[in-house]
Amino acid sequence: MKSKEKTAAPAPGAHYQKELDREERPIPDFLREIRPDTTGPDTVPIEKYISRDYHEKEIEGVWKKTWQWACREEQIPEAGDTFVYDICGISIVLVRQRSGAIKAFRNVCLHRGRRLCDYNARVSELRCPFHGFAWKLDGDLKTVPTPWDLPHVEREKFSLPEVHVDTWAGFVFVNLDEDPSPLADTLDILPDHFARWDLQDRAIIADVSKIMRCNWKINKEGFLETWHVYATHPQLLASFGAFTSQFDVYDTVGRGMAPLMGDTPALANKPTEQERLNSLTYQYLAGAEGPPVPEGERARDYAATQGRAALKDSIGDKADEYCNSELMDTIAYSVFPNFLLFGGPGVRQMYRWRPYKNRHDMSVMDVVLLAPFDGERPEAAEHRTVGPDESWRVASELGGLALIEDQDATNLEAVQIGLEGASHDEVTLAKYQESLIRHFHRLLDEHVGAIERKTE
Repeated sequence: MKSKEKTAAPAPGAHYQKELDREERPIPDFLREIRPDTTGPDTVPIEKYISRDYHEKEIEGVWKKTWQWACREEQIPEAGDTFVYDICGISIVLVRQRSGAIKAFRNVCLHRGRRLCDYNARVSELRCPFHGFAWKLDGDLKTVPTPWDLPHVEREKFSLPEVHVDTWAGFVFVNLDEDPSPLADTLDILPDHFARWDLQDRAIIADVSKIMRCNWKINKEGFLETWHVYATHPQLLASFGAFTSQFDVYDTVGRGMAPLMGDTPALANKPTEQERLNSLTYQYLAGAEGPPVPEGERARDYAATQGRAALKDSIGDKADEYCNSELMDTIAYSVFPNFLLFGGPGVRQMYRWRPYKNRHDMSVMDVVLLAPFDGERPEAAEHRTVGPDESWRVASELGGLALIEDQDATNLEAVQIGLEGASHDEVTLAKYQESLIRHFHRLLDEHVGAIERKTE
């Protein structure tokens, strides 16, 4: 009896590059790059997701050693504005200086250890609510209550411990390491690729955090591949390239590019152009059907034309410079350890994942939507926290994206439950479609491995 013939795998990036071939406008060179990499691990030990011991190693090797996106510059626009960023029981407060610079400090009073700042605010000093010790905005000691009782406190040695801070494209990053590598090493190819999309001049129109019952890596990995769309988001299949994405690996950055409303080999029946457009608008307009697609026109081209016209309201004729792929496609860049941002000139989402407080089995997923604006910068949207028992859809500002996140959350929390009761020792990764997860774990192993070697 003859064995069934295996389906030939497409060449990496072939489907996506085929869509670029149909473009009439010039294509940025970096979208033409094809950098497949399948050298990461084939399997991942389950203990990485369920072990408290491994979590402690991550704290030392990852969270205390890497650059992490903490906030946007527009969230601390004026002198005295503060922003609190917490990671694994470590609290950091970022402070806008009177000079316009940004400093970051350990958010801990040097007297008895209370957090100095519990929430974001505009202040004239960093004052501890417990006993009233106060520091200037630059971290130098300002006020000691009853100084006669603290003669052993040397003012010049009682400054707040600083945390390294740097910025790029409106994002503010922090690093707890005493001698970190430059932020540019972490950003890798981002400055070159995003120079065309200018994230500096964007406004935060949504800022939502969801507490979830799963390890932060499970949470992140759900967004490092697209083939789960086939089973998890079937309503998107007519418009989303679940099996036609291109994945590229650089040094610290991985990229996934999924074409929208292109060829859809995942479906047995080819959708009409109207069905493609309706599927897309379902995601972004929470169930609304799209307008009629003109006869003989591809839904992809029609939607790009409409999007380009709408974009002119905020960026003018510059909108004509962008090709359809930049306007339509999911072009996602994963930055180690926990940041993912989407390229393109229109409204784009930014994702971040962290352990919830200091839990190895719970996490926080942050979703921030950035939009171009015309004229004076609007105030950043207020932050909303969605509890572990609440739906993403309570955050109406996310529109149809909230439904997508709900579908993902159901899977990700079920993965945590499954792994905690599993009888096998490893999860298995696909060679190409999960290559960004492989890349992520290769970097993770390097960081955690460095700590393990020090303790041997």
